[in-house]
Amino acid sequence: MIVLAVLFGVVAAGSVAAGVLALRVRRSAKVLSAAVARASDEYRTSSADLRERVGPGGAGP
Repeated sequence: MIVLAVLFGVVAAGSVAAGVLALRVRRSAKVLSAAVARASDEYRTSSADLRERVGPGGAGP
């Protein structure tokens, strides 16, 4: 009976630990996704700005 109680406690603790880790992973993924979106948006903006400054002939203003 004690063995079953210990086993149940270990399973419960493992489930809680897995849940906490899953939450941390989701939170980190959300932060990383926002950083990637921001960086790619800045890259697109700078590329468009560069094309605008260079012009169609390849020469600057």
